[in-house]
Amino acid sequence: MKRRSVSHNAPYWSVSSLAAAATVVLMSAVNVALMDTGLGNPLEFMLGLGLGIVGVAFAALMVGLCGSLIRGIPLAAVSVIGGALLAVWALRENGPSSIARLILDEQQWTVAFSPELLSPFSLMITVLAVAAIAGLGALLPGGKLNAVKAPRRIMLVLVTVALASIGLKSLWNLAGDGSNPFADDGAYPESLAASNALGNPGAPGSHKFDTLTYGAGDNPRRPEFGTNRDMESRVVDARKLLPEWKGFKQEMRERYWGFGLDAAPLNGRVWMPTGDGPYPLVLIVHGNHGMEDYSDDGYAYLGELLASRGFIAVSVDENYINGSWSGDFQGKEMAARAWLLLEHIAQWRDWNQTAGHPFESRVDLNNIGLIGHSRGGEAVSIAQSFNHLTHFPDDATLKFSYGFNIRALVAIAQVDQRYHRRIKLSDVDFFSIHGSYDSDEPAYHGLRQMNRIRYSGQGYFFKAGVYLHGANHGQFNTGWGRYDYSPPGAWELNTAPIIPGEDQREAAKIYIAAFLESSLHQDHRFLSFLKDPRSLAPWLPRQTYVHQFMDSSFEAFADFEEDIDASTATQPGGRISTRNLALWREESLQHRDKRTQGSNAVVLGWQQPDAAYTIELANAQSISSDRSLVFAISGSTEKLPVSADSESEDNPGIADISITLLTPGSQTASLQASRYAQLIPPVRVRYMKNAKQNKENYNSDWEPVLQYVEIPFSAFVQANPALTLSEVRGIRFDFDQSEQGILILDNIGSAQRNPATRTATNTAE
Repeated sequence: MKRRSVSHNAPYWSVSSLAAAATVVLMSAVNVALMDTGLGNPLEFMLGLGLGIVGVAFAALMVGLCGSLIRGIPLAAVSVIGGALLAVWALRENGPSSIARLILDEQQWTVAFSPELLSPFSLMITVLAVAAIAGLGALLPGGKLNAVKAPRRIMLVLVTVALASIGLKSLWNLAGDGSNPFADDGAYPESLAASNALGNPGAPGSHKFDTLTYGAGDNPRRPEFGTNRDMESRVVDARKLLPEWKGFKQEMRERYWGFGLDAAPLNGRVWMPTGDGPYPLVLIVHGNHGMEDYSDDGYAYLGELLASRGFIAVSVDENYINGSWSGDFQGKEMAARAWLLLEHIAQWRDWNQTAGHPFESRVDLNNIGLIGHSRGGEAVSIAQSFNHLTHFPDDATLKFSYGFNIRALVAIAQVDQRYHRRIKLSDVDFFSIHGSYDSDEPAYHGLRQMNRIRYSGQGYFFKAGVYLHGANHGQFNTGWGRYDYSPPGAWELNTAPIIPGEDQREAAKIYIAAFLESSLHQDHRFLSFLKDPRSLAPWLPRQTYVHQFMDSSFEAFADFEEDIDASTATQPGGRISTRNLALWREESLQHRDKRTQGSNAVVLGWQQPDAAYTIELANAQSISSDRSLVFAISGSTEKLPVSADSESEDNPGIADISITLLTPGSQTASLQASRYAQLIPPVRVRYMKNAKQNKENYNSDWEPVLQYVEIPFSAFVQANPALTLSEVRGIRFDFDQSEQGILILDNIGSAQRNPATRTATNTAE
């Protein structure tokens, strides 16, 4: 029997293979240690080492078996078969037709190849490079590769250098922050000439406050809610709200926390003004961050601000139903998130009504607000819906008895429809804030919830929102950070355009405080801050802000919801006509994820400056000096049909327009939109460092977000004192400020300039 010869360079390849295996095992150990399972970092690290060793051993066994199977096959046959399989994969991924187009279309040749395309495989490539570099030792003097000819040695060197270069370049790209390819998009708010006497709503108020915690049970993981708590709350039975709490997830969670859903504690961090009150109650709830990385302490910046301004602020702990290494409930816990909020309010109601309790009569139960982040943002709307029900809709054997006066909802980076029911609300104040660089929830889904809110006409209510360019998902919480993914996916995120966390939270403080002052303190002077970012320019971080606003006094001239006839208006008897438009259609606005925003709009394009869009009115009942013309507007990244020799702008702007009031006689009055609002060009984003991956994962670099515009009707009279508002029978949008452009318009109508203060009535049962 012929003995198998042993290569003189075997020791070198042994070193290289061990280096590659050790790299993989170490990566496995670090990955598990970062999971924070609650078992402790040393044990997690050892568990990861074990998993890595098993993984490498299993893979090595599989490769060895494959090698033994093909050992008897001629090398040429193995090469052809392997090449055929690789070709099948390549053709399946790209398709022969796309490859042919790439070859035949010379325009495609200009596409530059980027090593970043290999970034998902950079770690694998680096491991291979490590192995190959270690193997180079066999090529050095003394390596004794007598059986290897010089051309093959040179080829091995070139392959090794190429692998190392690609791997290191990919790692370099992953380690960097990326870049901002749309640095010129958007516009910073310009300060209005008149200063606002209300001052900065994000500045601390005059109230002193105490901080404390409440909780129930032993809670060994969270002593601030357990043995070290300041106040005793109660436990609740949440099993019917989350029947998916079972099996492995239940076992691991109950082992970690020391309690189950049958005794779920009501835990909260409190910032309480020191005065007698009563003060509005505001609950803040986190989203689905890792269960073991507690989230409730990440909103202290809001709690401290609100308490100083005369609100009782509570950051609610629901970490025990968050996602974990042992499993995620995939949104099926949304009902529990909402129900727990209502149980917290019930606890506060009982404290407020208990004689001798430190909180007796200090809570204004007629003015309650809920703030939620991420899944918590959807939970606050679900809670508001449950608040008016007598039974749990998913299991009606569970009775509800709430009926609290929840007046205000704040949705921070809200998700939508993790809960399987679509929540429609009425008669509640609502505010949404969303970052353009939110790669976890890239679509501005707060708009969807906002558009589902209706008003009955009983009292004054409003809804508002702000799209904050450069903000991400996590930095609204001080503990979540700039990366909206966990490693290794986080390494592919383009974080260069993301604003500092301090700026993001400062903007959140300003807007949320202005909203709650308007809603719960019922100081409607703060409404101006929610309509126009320029009113907040002295205090806002220098960034782009796009505002949305509507209130219960709104009466539509044209909101494009009534039918599919583009020539009809919403006002009964109203008609629409146009002049010299190159583009005119009504459509349902969509997010970048192709889901509807829940609102229709009109898209208008022109290629000559005498184009116009006119709404012909049947009457002027909602046009008066105490009301304003309001509408929402956006530019578009859509391209107009242009001649072959013309060039389209790469940076989409937004054109100024004139708005003209028309009467049957000769009296008209025209004003430019830019005098009453800062028109914001479309803001585009690149979530991932690689443009191709970004397109595959996020579809579009832009989604329509419309800016609110309000023009007092009295301003038209100032422009033409001979104009009589009661005689107005038409509103014309004149595209006379630019040669061409595309605009999106929505919710064209009339609204009160100075809404009356709402009278609060107690509807609690």
